[in-house]
Amino acid sequence: MKKLLLLTLVVLFSSCASNTSFNTFYKDNHESSDFSLGLNSSLIRAFIPDEDMDDIKPILKKAKHVRILVFSENSAKMSSKFSKFIKRSNFDKLVKIKDDSDKLSLYALEEKDKIKEIVVEIYSDDDLVLLGLKTNLSQKDIEKLFDDDSISLN
Repeated sequence: MKKLLLLTLVVLFSSCASNTSFNTFYKDNHESSDFSLGLNSSLIRAFIPDEDMDDIKPILKKAKHVRILVFSENSAKMSSKFSKFIKRSNFDKLVKIKDDSDKLSLYALEEKDKIKEIVVEIYSDDDLVLLGLKTNLSQKDIEKLFDDDSISLN
């Protein structure tokens, strides 16, 4: 599970900001959130342990920004609103992991063989966490992540 979390963080931190679909959702809903945060790439690097930096440094070169929303009080309402947003958008669901009442979903928006936007939805203990980012990841970038022997989904 630790390696899956690391992989998710790597993908999350390979981002940049612009006026994307999730940025619009963020702007429309950040005042309703219990916590909202935007980080640029220089701050993202401060949160990554030194021993993991070599593995993800090539991907971080493409990173510029990540947006995070946390909902506690109105998480059910916002989860429904987020589901409608995802259905209206052209996101593909890449991963869904469910364990009892906890849920993690990973969505991607692809354009011209590149992943342009990634959104992660984490629903746990009546809290909803949404992480949105714009990327420019190629298939080769993704393959590099999975070719690393130290990253496994087991």
